[in-house]
Amino acid sequence: MTIVAISREMGSGGYEVAAAVAKALGFAYVDREILLHAARVHDVSEEKITDVADRHLSLWERFDEEKRRYLTFIEAAYYAFAEQGNLVTAGRGGPFFLRNVSHAMRVRIMAPFEVRVRRIMEREKLDHKTAVGKVRNYDRELAGRIDYLFGLDWTLPENYDLVINTETDAWEFYTDLLVAAARHPRFQPTAESAQRVKDLSLGARVRAAIAQDLLTKNINVEVVVRQGQGALKGVVFSPAMMDAAANVARQVPGVVQVSCEAVEIPRVYPGPIM
Repeated sequence: MTIVAISREMGSGGYEVAAAVAKALGFAYVDREILLHAARVHDVSEEKITDVADRHLSLWERFDEEKRRYLTFIEAAYYAFAEQGNLVTAGRGGPFFLRNVSHAMRVRIMAPFEVRVRRIMEREKLDHKTAVGKVRNYDRELAGRIDYLFGLDWTLPENYDLVINTETDAWEFYTDLLVAAARHPRFQPTAESAQRVKDLSLGARVRAAIAQDLLTKNINVEVVVRQGQGALKGVVFSPAMMDAAANVARQVPGVVQVSCEAVEIPRVYPGPIM
Protein backbone atom coordinates (compact mmCIF):
# COMPACT_ATOMS: atom_id res chain seq x y z
CA MET A 1 0.00 0.00 0.00
CA THR A 2 2.99 2.32 -0.37
CA ILE A 3 2.21 5.69 -1.94
CA VAL A 4 4.75 7.72 -3.94
CA ALA A 5 3.52 11.32 -4.09
CA ILE A 6 5.58 13.51 -6.40
CA SER A 7 5.65 17.28 -6.69
CA ARG A 8 7.42 18.41 -9.84
CA GLU A 9 8.68 21.58 -11.43
CA MET A 10 7.84 22.29 -15.05
CA GLY A 11 10.69 21.00 -17.18
CA SER A 12 12.08 18.74 -14.44
CA GLY A 13 10.89 15.52 -16.08
CA GLY A 14 8.73 14.75 -13.08
CA TYR A 15 5.82 13.26 -15.00
CA GLU A 16 8.09 10.96 -16.98
CA VAL A 17 9.92 9.79 -13.86
CA ALA A 18 6.64 9.23 -12.02
CA ALA A 19 5.26 7.07 -14.84
CA ALA A 20 8.50 5.05 -15.01
CA VAL A 21 8.51 4.49 -11.25
CA ALA A 22 4.91 3.28 -11.30
CA LYS A 23 5.68 0.86 -14.13
CA ALA A 24 8.75 -0.53 -12.35
CA LEU A 25 6.86 -1.02 -9.08
CA GLY A 26 3.71 -2.36 -10.71
CA PHE A 27 1.74 0.48 -9.09
CA ALA A 28 -1.14 2.50 -10.47
CA TYR A 29 -0.16 5.92 -11.81
CA VAL A 30 -2.79 8.63 -11.64
CA ASP A 31 -2.80 12.28 -12.62
CA ARG A 32 -5.73 13.52 -14.71
CA GLU A 33 -7.75 10.56 -13.42
CA ILE A 34 -8.10 12.44 -10.13
CA LEU A 35 -9.94 15.28 -11.86
CA LEU A 36 -12.07 12.90 -13.92
CA HIS A 37 -13.04 11.04 -10.75
CA ALA A 38 -13.95 14.30 -8.99
CA ALA A 39 -16.08 15.46 -11.91
CA ARG A 40 -17.86 12.14 -12.30
CA VAL A 41 -18.58 11.42 -8.63
CA HIS A 42 -19.79 14.94 -7.86
CA ASP A 43 -21.54 15.55 -11.18
CA VAL A 44 -19.70 18.74 -12.08
CA SER A 45 -18.14 20.04 -15.26
CA GLU A 46 -14.78 18.47 -16.08
CA GLU A 47 -13.76 21.73 -17.77
CA LYS A 48 -14.49 23.85 -14.69
CA ILE A 49 -12.87 21.50 -12.21
CA THR A 50 -9.77 21.28 -14.43
CA ASP A 51 -9.57 25.07 -14.56
CA VAL A 52 -9.61 25.26 -10.75
CA ALA A 53 -7.00 22.52 -10.43
CA ASP A 54 -4.55 23.80 -13.01
CA ARG A 55 -4.13 27.45 -12.15
CA HIS A 56 -3.57 29.77 -9.22
CA LEU A 57 -6.75 31.28 -7.79
CA SER A 58 -6.84 35.06 -7.61
CA LEU A 59 -7.57 36.80 -4.32
CA TRP A 60 -11.23 37.23 -5.20
CA GLU A 61 -11.58 33.68 -6.51
CA ARG A 62 -10.43 32.38 -3.14
CA PHE A 63 -13.74 33.63 -1.80
CA ASP A 64 -15.72 32.10 -4.67
CA GLU A 65 -17.84 29.37 -3.09
CA GLU A 66 -18.10 27.35 -6.29
CA LYS A 67 -14.33 27.14 -6.70
CA ARG A 68 -13.88 26.27 -3.02
CA ARG A 69 -16.36 23.43 -3.51
CA TYR A 70 -14.45 22.15 -6.54
CA LEU A 71 -11.21 22.08 -4.56
CA THR A 72 -13.03 20.02 -1.92
CA PHE A 73 -14.11 17.54 -4.60
CA ILE A 74 -10.53 17.24 -5.88
CA GLU A 75 -9.29 16.56 -2.34
CA ALA A 76 -11.84 13.77 -1.88
CA ALA A 77 -10.88 12.25 -5.23
CA TYR A 78 -7.18 12.28 -4.33
CA TYR A 79 -7.79 10.46 -1.06
CA ALA A 80 -10.05 7.93 -2.80
CA PHE A 81 -7.06 6.83 -4.87
CA ALA A 82 -4.62 7.09 -1.94
CA GLU A 83 -6.79 4.81 0.15
CA GLN A 84 -6.27 2.02 -2.39
CA GLY A 85 -2.48 2.20 -1.96
CA ASN A 86 0.24 0.91 -4.32
CA LEU A 87 0.04 4.26 -6.05
CA VAL A 88 2.20 6.89 -7.73
CA THR A 89 0.84 10.40 -8.21
CA ALA A 90 2.39 13.48 -9.79
CA GLY A 91 1.09 16.93 -8.92
CA ARG A 92 -2.36 17.69 -7.46
CA GLY A 93 -0.79 18.57 -4.10
CA GLY A 94 -0.10 14.93 -3.26
CA PRO A 95 2.88 15.40 -0.90
CA PHE A 96 0.87 17.94 1.07
CA PHE A 97 -2.34 15.93 1.25
CA LEU A 98 -0.27 13.04 2.62
CA ARG A 99 1.87 14.78 5.20
CA ASN A 100 1.84 12.81 8.47
CA VAL A 101 1.19 9.56 6.56
CA SER A 102 4.27 7.46 7.28
CA HIS A 103 3.96 5.08 4.31
CA ALA A 104 3.66 7.94 1.83
CA MET A 105 6.98 8.85 0.23
CA ARG A 106 6.81 12.56 -0.53
CA VAL A 107 9.14 13.53 -3.36
CA ARG A 108 10.10 16.82 -4.98
CA ILE A 109 11.60 16.65 -8.47
CA MET A 110 13.36 19.84 -9.52
CA ALA A 111 16.08 21.13 -11.81
CA PRO A 112 17.97 24.41 -12.29
CA PHE A 113 15.86 27.12 -13.90
CA GLU A 114 17.82 27.38 -17.15
CA VAL A 115 17.83 23.59 -17.55
CA ARG A 116 14.06 23.59 -17.28
CA VAL A 117 13.77 26.46 -19.74
CA ARG A 118 15.96 24.63 -22.25
CA ARG A 119 13.84 21.48 -21.97
CA ILE A 120 10.62 23.44 -22.48
CA MET A 121 12.14 25.18 -25.50
CA GLU A 122 13.06 21.82 -27.03
CA ARG A 123 9.83 20.04 -26.15
CA GLU A 124 7.40 22.79 -27.19
CA LYS A 125 9.50 24.48 -29.90
CA LEU A 126 9.49 27.83 -28.08
CA ASP A 127 11.96 30.70 -28.16
CA HIS A 128 13.93 31.46 -24.99
CA LYS A 129 11.85 34.45 -23.89
CA THR A 130 8.55 32.61 -24.24
CA ALA A 131 9.86 29.55 -22.41
CA VAL A 132 11.21 31.69 -19.56
CA GLY A 133 7.81 33.33 -19.16
CA LYS A 134 6.00 30.01 -19.19
CA VAL A 135 8.24 28.41 -16.55
CA ARG A 136 8.13 31.48 -14.31
CA ASN A 137 4.33 31.69 -14.53
CA TYR A 138 4.02 28.02 -13.66
CA ASP A 139 6.29 28.38 -10.64
CA ARG A 140 4.42 31.44 -9.42
CA GLU A 141 0.96 29.94 -9.84
CA LEU A 142 1.86 26.65 -8.20
CA ALA A 143 3.51 28.42 -5.27
CA GLY A 144 0.36 30.49 -4.78
CA ARG A 145 -1.95 27.47 -4.99
CA ILE A 146 0.00 25.41 -2.45
CA ASP A 147 0.23 28.38 -0.10
CA TYR A 148 -3.53 28.96 -0.38
CA LEU A 149 -4.51 25.32 0.10
CA PHE A 150 -1.97 24.24 2.71
CA GLY A 151 -0.19 27.34 4.00
CA LEU A 152 3.16 25.81 2.98
CA ASP A 153 6.08 26.75 0.75
CA TRP A 154 6.29 24.02 -1.89
CA THR A 155 9.99 24.72 -2.54
CA LEU A 156 11.23 23.96 0.99
CA PRO A 157 13.02 20.60 1.19
CA GLU A 158 11.72 19.94 4.71
CA ASN A 159 8.27 19.37 3.20
CA TYR A 160 9.53 16.22 1.45
CA ASP A 161 11.22 12.91 2.20
CA LEU A 162 13.38 13.11 -0.92
CA VAL A 163 14.41 15.94 -3.25
CA ILE A 164 15.88 14.95 -6.62
CA ASN A 165 17.75 17.34 -8.90
CA THR A 166 17.39 16.21 -12.52
CA GLU A 167 20.01 18.59 -13.92
CA THR A 168 21.53 15.76 -15.91
CA ASP A 169 19.42 13.46 -18.06
CA ALA A 170 20.13 10.39 -15.91
CA TRP A 171 16.51 9.24 -16.04
CA GLU A 172 17.18 5.58 -15.33
CA PHE A 173 19.13 6.52 -12.21
CA TYR A 174 16.33 8.73 -10.88
CA THR A 175 13.80 5.97 -11.50
CA ASP A 176 15.95 3.30 -9.82
CA LEU A 177 16.54 5.58 -6.85
CA LEU A 178 12.84 6.13 -6.22
CA VAL A 179 11.95 2.48 -6.79
CA ALA A 180 14.55 1.38 -4.23
CA ALA A 181 13.33 3.97 -1.73
CA ALA A 182 9.68 2.97 -2.19
CA ARG A 183 10.56 -0.66 -1.42
CA HIS A 184 12.41 0.24 1.77
CA PRO A 185 10.75 -0.79 5.08
CA ARG A 186 10.59 2.91 5.96
CA PHE A 187 7.70 3.37 3.53
CA GLN A 188 5.72 0.21 4.18
CA PRO A 189 2.28 0.69 5.73
CA THR A 190 1.45 -0.03 9.34
CA ALA A 191 -1.98 -0.52 10.84
CA GLU A 192 -1.79 3.03 12.18
CA SER A 193 -0.71 4.65 8.91
CA ALA A 194 -3.33 2.72 6.91
CA GLN A 195 -5.99 3.91 9.34
CA ARG A 196 -4.69 7.45 8.98
CA VAL A 197 -5.34 7.39 5.23
CA LYS A 198 -8.81 5.91 5.79
CA ASP A 199 -9.61 8.70 8.25
CA LEU A 200 -8.34 11.37 5.86
CA SER A 201 -10.34 9.87 3.01
CA LEU A 202 -13.55 9.64 5.01
CA GLY A 203 -13.11 13.19 6.30
CA ALA A 204 -12.65 14.41 2.73
CA ARG A 205 -15.79 12.56 1.62
CA VAL A 206 -17.73 14.21 4.42
CA ARG A 207 -16.49 17.66 3.38
CA ALA A 208 -17.37 16.89 -0.23
CA ALA A 209 -20.87 15.71 0.73
CA ILE A 210 -21.45 18.91 2.71
CA ALA A 211 -20.14 20.95 -0.25
CA GLN A 212 -22.44 19.14 -2.67
CA ASP A 213 -25.64 19.31 -0.62
CA LEU A 214 -27.93 22.16 -1.73
CA LEU A 215 -28.61 23.32 1.82
CA THR A 216 -25.07 23.19 3.20
CA LYS A 217 -22.89 23.78 0.12
CA ASN A 218 -21.98 27.34 1.07
CA ILE A 219 -20.92 26.76 4.66
CA ASN A 220 -17.29 26.17 5.53
CA VAL A 221 -16.71 23.59 8.25
CA GLU A 222 -13.66 21.80 9.51
CA VAL A 223 -14.05 18.02 9.54
CA VAL A 224 -11.87 15.60 11.48
CA VAL A 225 -12.53 11.86 11.42
CA ARG A 226 -11.01 9.14 13.57
CA GLN A 227 -12.17 5.58 13.00
CA GLY A 228 -15.60 6.65 11.86
CA GLN A 229 -16.06 9.27 14.58
CA GLY A 230 -16.59 12.61 12.87
CA ALA A 231 -16.13 16.02 14.47
CA LEU A 232 -17.45 19.13 12.73
CA LYS A 233 -16.39 22.64 13.68
CA GLY A 234 -17.23 25.92 12.03
CA VAL A 235 -18.62 29.43 12.09
CA VAL A 236 -22.27 29.60 11.03
CA PHE A 237 -25.09 32.10 10.97
CA SER A 238 -27.44 29.65 12.66
CA PRO A 239 -27.02 26.46 14.72
CA ALA A 240 -29.53 24.90 12.36
CA MET A 241 -26.93 25.09 9.57
CA MET A 242 -24.47 23.07 11.60
CA ASP A 243 -27.21 20.56 12.38
CA ALA A 244 -27.90 20.29 8.66
CA ALA A 245 -24.19 19.67 7.97
CA ALA A 246 -24.14 16.99 10.67
CA ASN A 247 -27.14 15.28 9.09
CA VAL A 248 -25.35 15.23 5.74
CA ALA A 249 -22.22 13.82 7.40
CA ARG A 250 -24.20 10.99 9.02
CA GLN A 251 -25.32 9.82 5.58
CA VAL A 252 -21.76 9.28 4.35
CA PRO A 253 -20.91 5.55 4.38
CA GLY A 254 -18.37 4.78 7.09
CA VAL A 255 -19.43 7.54 9.47
CA VAL A 256 -20.69 6.05 12.74
CA GLN A 257 -21.01 9.15 14.90
CA VAL A 258 -20.90 12.93 14.46
CA SER A 259 -20.25 15.66 17.00
CA CYS A 260 -20.47 19.40 16.35
CA GLU A 261 -18.94 22.60 17.62
CA ALA A 262 -20.51 25.73 16.12
CA VAL A 263 -19.74 29.39 16.63
CA GLU A 264 -22.78 31.47 15.72
CA ILE A 265 -22.38 34.97 14.27
CA PRO A 266 -25.21 37.44 13.61
CA ARG A 267 -26.24 38.00 10.01
CA VAL A 268 -26.19 41.77 10.47
CA TYR A 269 -23.49 43.52 12.47
CA PRO A 270 -25.36 45.67 15.04
CA GLY A 271 -22.59 48.29 15.29
CA PRO A 272 -20.60 49.36 18.31
CA ILE A 273 -22.28 49.47 21.68
CA MET A 274 -21.92 52.98 23.13
